[in-house]
Amino acid sequence: MTLKSNSRRSFLKNSALISAASAFPTILTKASTGLKAGEKVNLACIGIGNQGANDLMKFHESGLANFVAFCDTDMGGPQTLEVLKMFPNVPRFQDFRQMFDKMGSQIEAVSIGVPDHSHFAITMMALGLGKHVFVEKPMARTFTEV
Repeated sequence: MTLKSNSRRSFLKNSALISAASAFPTILTKASTGLKAGEKVNLACIGIGNQGANDLMKFHESGLANFVAFCDTDMGGPQTLEVLKMFPNVPRFQDFRQMFDKMGSQIEAVSIGVPDHSHFAITMMALGLGKHVFVEKPMARTFTEV
């Protein structure tokens, strides 16, 4: 395999393109969402306290999320109250399996903000149902889970 040498002009052109792309990431991100203007992703959030609440607020601030369901085993606990007050009309669940059973047809994507040991089961169920998934590391605890 031989390396193709670039001319100085080609190098400068490619460098300028890369610089321009990195200078305008929001333009690239919005263009790559696949959403038409005014469309939002129907998002279910599993884990709405602590880190899950932080993730949820970032999705809300983006303006691209329509929250269709919230799930937390400690629904109503002190760490979930702020989210529940902000979004009083979003259906609430304490078991993600029941949430998928009742709301699955309305959910396009899932944000998973729960303790690490729960990531794998929720992620695999959501993927098995054809949902897009946002989950922070780790997706699984062991290689055998994956």
